[in-house]
Amino acid sequence: MGYRADMARCREYIKKHCTEDLTIAELADIFGYSFFHFCRVFKSCNGMAVGEYLRDTRLSQAAIEIVNGSSVTDAALGAGFTTLSGFNRAFRRRFGMSPTQYRKLEGDTITMTPEIKKMAAFTAVGYTLEPPAEGELDILNNGAYWLSEDFKTVSDEDYAKLVVPGHGEIGAWMHPSDKTGEFFYFFGPMTKDKSFVPQGMTALDVPAAEYAVFTVPKADDTKGLHENVKKAWKFIFNDWFDNSEYKFSHTAMAFEYYLGADTFIYVPVAKKQ
Repeated sequence: MGYRADMARCREYIKKHCTEDLTIAELADIFGYSFFHFCRVFKSCNGMAVGEYLRDTRLSQAAIEIVNGSSVTDAALGAGFTTLSGFNRAFRRRFGMSPTQYRKLEGDTITMTPEIKKMAAFTAVGYTLEPPAEGELDILNNGAYWLSEDFKTVSDEDYAKLVVPGHGEIGAWMHPSDKTGEFFYFFGPMTKDKSFVPQGMTALDVPAAEYAVFTVPKADDTKGLHENVKKAWKFIFNDWFDNSEYKFSHTAMAFEYYLGADTFIYVPVAKKQ
């Protein structure tokens, strides 16, 4: 067998035995590798370090147990954490919320099956919105960020000039500058080109990519739409990627797409090795 087959077997082994006191050294021995060679091969084939994969698998199992009624303490111990505070920090980093908040989502989540399709490069012109100054930004809890904003810097006439019939508007959290590392939210229509950029707006070039396209459930009002978009983002990154044959691709950006009464989420993807 080759490396990929070995690592596929290793992933299955981890899933079956993640609640046991399993170590990286034991995994290397089980699959016949030296410790350092095993670590290199695993990361090359799976896109993440074996320790990170093992931790994420244990956290995913802990999340299932919490939803099924286990106490947070029992779930933490089962995931191999010696302190509840350490488990809570790791859980929040992994799922974007505390274990108790995650439990409350039971019966209040959505499930979607995406369409995988390629999209040509495009340009959008829109507003770049700064996030709240206080507190740590949770992107999964801030989908459809534009719904809470009041746009007044560009006239309706100028905005109408940007709109292309049959095309929609996009919303996305992005890094406008690699120097700051700060996230900003972009919102605006897809345009034909960058020949007209009203003052107070900026142009955004999005490269061609293959996307998983999720259709967000419709809602009766903007508040309901806001909630559905947030639930969709959480489903994609907390569930769908773990159970699909795809991984997130950094060749492009993920974004929300608003077309009339329909809302979609486009996530760039690549096949897992």
